[in-house]
Order: sequence, then structure tokens, then C-alpha cells
Amino acid sequence: MRILHSWNEWNESADCHLAIGAFDGLHRGHQALFKKTLTCARDAQGQAWVLTFAPHPSRILQPDKAPLLLTSTEHKERLLRDTDLDGCIMHPFTMDLSRLEPESFFQELLTAIPRLRTIVVGPNWRFGRQAKGNTDLLKDLARANGIEAHIHEPVVWHGSPVSSTRIRHAIENGRLEEAEQMLGRPYSLWGEVTTGKQYGRALGFPTANIRLQDECRPPLGVYAVKARVNGHRYNGAAYLGWRAGPHDEKPHPLLEVHVFDVTLDLYGQHIEVAFIKYLRGDQRFETHDALRAQIARDVQQARALFGLA
Repeated sequence: MRILHSWNEWNESADCHLAIGAFDGLHRGHQALFKKTLTCARDAQGQAWVLTFAPHPSRILQPDKAPLLLTSTEHKERLLRDTDLDGCIMHPFTMDLSRLEPESFFQELLTAIPRLRTIVVGPNWRFGRQAKGNTDLLKDLARANGIEAHIHEPVVWHGSPVSSTRIRHAIENGRLEEAEQMLGRPYSLWGEVTTGKQYGRALGFPTANIRLQDECRPPLGVYAVKARVNGHRYNGAAYLGWRAGPHDEKPHPLLEVHVFDVTLDLYGQHIEVAFIKYLRGDQRFETHDALRAQIARDVQQARALFGLA
């Protein structure tokens, strides 16, 4: 997959069929848009691309009210690479872009991608200043420029459309199975492995310490997880909690992952951790021996879940 960081970098000669949206979480509703885009592209022997925005528009338009995202920009890019799409444009979202009238936004897009043939969006997609551009206007502008506009119906789960808001609420309340049903995959977090204090190693359970990005998180506690790094997947157990940094740095969320049956040097690498099952809540222990014994039980429970006991 090609990744462009502005639509001004576009230099493809093929016809472009484009899904447009914020695509936070890349959930089943978004996947349906991608499938439609792929179908249009393959039928017309063109290329299927995604146009999304970095940072997420809510971070610019309502920074004080913006919720934690399901996927950071880097995480979204990693997940998009799992699709069959030909490429993704991570276009910068700025206040100047948000102030463009809908017609001007559309014209800038056409100028950047002159062989745009299809646009696929969800029913609630808005564009242009004050979100004045709706799907009706999009269809009118597309028709006037010889472009097909497809407004895809939402994917419904348990009577309501799948949405990033519904998924976020499920995750924050620990309903991981619901989130998985709407995402089409287990919920995961993404981050860089950093040097820790090696408490886990001292207790006999070495962990990869992951400084998390600004993403939605499930409740604190211990989970059975699957970790993916460099294209490889590993079973493991993880602790999600908070850690204070040096020099009175503000506490930050930290994920500690113990990978089963393999020794890996992960420092400096990015890792994706999928939450498979909640095992227990966060606890305090009076002694290192009590903590070690509980970690051993956690690991045994997670291993049994993966058929490794």
C-alpha cells in the first residue's frame, strides 16, 4: 500500500476510486465502504484509495471536547495496510482546510486528483466550512463533474448503526466482546516499546513496556492479549495501568506485555496489542512474593485460554 501525506503528493496515472472519511477505528462500517470502493475500482480497472485526515478533525475543531480516539494516525495507517486497498492519503487537517466552502473543498480535491472517478462515503459524511456540505451536495457536485458518488448505508449491529462512539463506549466500560463484534476484530492499542524499570524481569516475568498513544483504553487491569510486531503474532498477558515518570512528570498510561515462550528484543519497536479477554482488575500487593504469585496465576489463566497450559 502507498501512503501519501497530502493529496498534493498524488502522481498516479490510473483512475482513482476513493473512500473518504475520518475512519476512526476502521470498524465494520468503514470496512463496508472500503469493500464498495474496491469493487468499483476492480470493475473499472482503476485503483482503490482512501482519503482520511491527520490529525483527526475533532483534534482541530474541538480540542477540549475531543474524545480519545480508537486509532491514532500511526495505528490507523498500520491497520489500513492490512486491507486490499491500493493506497491511502493522510491529508493534513488544518483550520484553513476547515474554512473552505464545500464547493472549494471539492474543487481542491479534483485539482489534486484529476482522474477521480468514484467517491464513496457514509450517510453522515460532511465537508467544508461549518460542515455545510452534505451527501446531497456531494452527489450534485460529483454529477456535475462526471464522478459517481456512492452513499453507503450504515452497517447495523443489534438494531443500531455501528459507530466509533458506540465502540468507544463499549471499550471504556469493559465490554470487549461487543467492541469486537462492531470492529470486526479484537480491540487493540498501539505504541512504542520503551525501557522500563524491569520489575517484571525481576519477578520472573519480563515485559515489554509500551508508552501508549492518545487512544481509547479499556478499564485498568490484567488481560489475555495477542501482540503483533514485525508481522508476527504472539500470545501473552498484559497489565494496563498508570505510571509516573521521572522528575515529577505527569503520570502516563502504560501497557506491560509478557509474551509467552519466546525471548524478543523489542526496545524501540512499535507493537500492536489486541485485548482478547479481561482477567482481573488492578490490585495492590503487600509483598513482591504476593505479586509474583498472582502474576503466575494470571499467566496460567491466559495460557489456558490460548490452549497453552
